[in-house]
Amino acid sequence: MLGHIKGIENLPETINLYKKADAILFNPKMVRYCGKFFTSYDSPLCIIRVNWGSHYCEGFKEGYGKKMSTVRQAVALGANMVIVSLLIGGKEEANAENVTLLGEMFEESESLGIPLISEFIPQEGIDRFEGNRRLVEVGVRMTSEIGCDLIKTVYIEGFSDLVKFTPVPILALGGARMKTDLDALEYAKKIIQEGAAGVVYGRNAFQAKNPEKFLDALIKVLKEGRL
Repeated sequence: MLGHIKGIENLPETINLYKKADAILFNPKMVRYCGKFFTSYDSPLCIIRVNWGSHYCEGFKEGYGKKMSTVRQAVALGANMVIVSLLIGGKEEANAENVTLLGEMFEESESLGIPLISEFIPQEGIDRFEGNRRLVEVGVRMTSEIGCDLIKTVYIEGFSDLVKFTPVPILALGGARMKTDLDALEYAKKIIQEGAAGVVYGRNAFQAKNPEKFLDALIKVLKEGRL
């Protein structure tokens, strides 16, 4: 979504650094380029994104979500799970289209028996997640009721209550690169202590000083509570 960025300029060559991850999130065709990575029994799960949102483009503030791939196509590429974003908080007509898209993806994933992750990122304060807390609460509740097995969303104050009142597990996203690797680990520990089922780290993992050592440390934080 961000083009050629540090850490994943040539992902097929560096992907083995992340062999210990539980799962890795891809856009559809990148899976094919990294296909051999998923051939062993202990490979991470493959998650494929099936929609595109205009909020990923620099300068766009409104979030219009459009289908990028069908769930069936994602499964054919090797997906164990799929992820689709719900975008609300912009124009009303965009909100309606985005809700419709999530419903369609839920129906398709259910028919194929493929777990669906719904991603909710508020349109307000999207860069640093300073968005309206109420909007996050509404968005997360909506995704769980429209249909999903996991939710990926931003951390907000009162995160433990968000987890408590949501009927499916919540994964907290890491977002932009934090100042240090230790900051990213401490953030993960805080999130887990407040009830998150896990974290979704991109730049904070592949832009770490030593990605393999960072992933080892992150696993200890998430699964053993040790920092």
